Amino acid sequence: MRIGIAAIFKNEYESVLEWLAFHRVVGFEHFIIADNGSNDGTHELLTTLSKLGLVTVLEFPTTGERKPQLPAYSSMLSLCPSNIDALAFIDADEFILPMDGSDSILPLVERLFEPKDVSAIALNWATFGSSGHLFTEKGLVIERFTKKAAQFFEVNYHYKSILRPGRVERFDNPHHARLWWGRYVDTRGLDVTPHPKFGNGLSSEVIWSGARINHYAVKSVEEFVLGKSRKGSASMAGRTKHRKYFEYHDRNDEPCERAKSFLPRVHQELMCLHEMIAEHQRQ
Repeated sequence: MRIGIAAIFKNEYESVLEWLAFHRVVGFEHFIIADNGSNDGTHELLTTLSKLGLVTVLEFPTTGERKPQLPAYSSMLSLCPSNIDALAFIDADEFILPMDGSDSILPLVERLFEPKDVSAIALNWATFGSSGHLFTEKGLVIERFTKKAAQFFEVNYHYKSILRPGRVERFDNPHHARLWWGRYVDTRGLDVTPHPKFGNGLSSEVIWSGARINHYAVKSVEEFVLGKSRKGSASMAGRTKHRKYFEYHDRNDEPCERAKSFLPRVHQELMCLHEMIAEHQRQ
């Protein structure tokens, strides 16, 4: 299988290359990015990556009161090349992490999509806190933030989706797509049961076997205040992410360094990306 990722970015300059490098390392090969009016250098960086053939970029500014995330998802779905078999829809602070010792997501995706009636895979969150960091420090996200919420912290019932593009009718919310046909399964291959209170987009169980999504929801206090807090929400009108959001998501209950096992390969991929960008700029 060939698998890709679709995401909407706004002012994610410091995150773009690590996020791209990590997901290339774990098996994703096509990236579609909707730029939501970035003005911090993200747009220029994405343009360069597009010229290098590493990403497909579309400009998707916010217009009026309409929130851009779901319309952007629909547009990116329509741009998915026919040779991409499955497309994950995630954010810039989300890293799809192979579990159970695997160094690639691809074998799991191939196995789960092997039954012809499977059209979508749900991957639950693992919410990471600040690890006690007040300020931005040197190092990658996956090495700086190594403490997370317990598995059954209520936010972790959220999932994001890997989808067969041709089987998606529309998105009900950023977490769940309505399918023309087929099954929605978890990373065990079992049908997803919606959360009894909140419905689609949250599951009735938190499953971390096979793969999950490390959700670096807050990072350091400085990064949260200067980043996520200022940007607001791309999907919900009137939602602000300030002190209460930080305090609620800043969960550091358990140490977890699984993502750090990918550091050598991510650093190598980052070096390649920087060399490609530098060569492009010299031309």
